[in-house]
Amino acid sequence: MDQNIRASLQTAALYNFLIIVFITMVSQSVTLMAIIFGDLSGKESAVAATIVLMAFTGAFGVLRQMGTVQLLIDEMDDKTSKTNYGKEVKAIPLGVLKFIFAGVFVIIAIFQLLALY
Repeated sequence: MDQNIRASLQTAALYNFLIIVFITMVSQSVTLMAIIFGDLSGKESAVAATIVLMAFTGAFGVLRQMGTVQLLIDEMDDKTSKTNYGKEVKAIPLGVLKFIFAGVFVIIAIFQLLALY
């Protein structure tokens, strides 16, 4: 793969990752504010569905985008992978990080569900 194309795809995957994280964090923050300050009597199921939907959307989005970045890193050519940049990028534990980021969204959702009920 051409390294310029790979670099632009990797940048796009990073921006997609950041957008997913931002949207999920904002939606979880708004939902938490609604739980804390709003009158939700009789609307608990709708709020719970929103919490679950956004948590799993964020978690699966993070897993997908980090998987894309991992595939792009694996496609790095030998010349680039022998540079300091290539060595550092290949040393990033994306397999672990994607589950940590996804787990954070799920854990926050669990706490929100506990606060709701």
